[in-house]
Amino acid sequence: MLSPDTFRQSYSPALPFGRFCWNVSLLSMASILPFLFVYVVSTPNFAAMLVTNSTALGRFLRQVMTNGLPVVFIVNYIGFVFAHNTLNNPDRSEIGYIVLDGLLRSATFIAIHILVYVLSADLFGSFGGNRATAVSVVGPTLERSFMFHNISGVYLYAVVPGAFIALLAVLTQRSGETSDTSKSKTRNIALLFSLVSIPGVTVLSYALNSAT
Repeated sequence: MLSPDTFRQSYSPALPFGRFCWNVSLLSMASILPFLFVYVVSTPNFAAMLVTNSTALGRFLRQVMTNGLPVVFIVNYIGFVFAHNTLNNPDRSEIGYIVLDGLLRSATFIAIHILVYVLSADLFGSFGGNRATAVSVVGPTLERSFMFHNISGVYLYAVVPGAFIALLAVLTQRSGETSDTSKSKTRNIALLFSLVSIPGVTVLSYALNSAT
């Protein structure tokens, strides 16, 4: 079961750098896989295509490894660093941390998508090899990802476990919980606010789409 100690023992930037990155990588992939399975089996004929078409399977796996994993890893990495700094900064308010954490994760999610799309245009010839086209499709792609209309929905929901771990660690320390009731309340609050990046990405994507 996840607990505040999960953060301190496995996801604190105070750990050796290599171990920290390895743990964040494992968490990121473990967070992606369940939602990836849901996406594959819920998309009509998609699973059959992957099984029968090796080219499609290769491109799909490349997309996960070069887009999904980097996005989720970087969002988790930055979120854990921010949580660590907050734990060491008693002057930062709980509400301030929650708001900034949601905004930071949402903005990072979109920014890394833009970077990955541009690099895909350069390295793989995606989007006709055109950087401007790559940037222009980020908003429309992400604004409906919360409905699993595309694979970016997998990555969007995959950032939730990392957010929950970080929020639970911060809120538990701030609350100084002692009873089972207060622990349960803190876990519920952490779970609720770990979902903030979903509407956050959606709103920011609409804004990006309007701007481009």
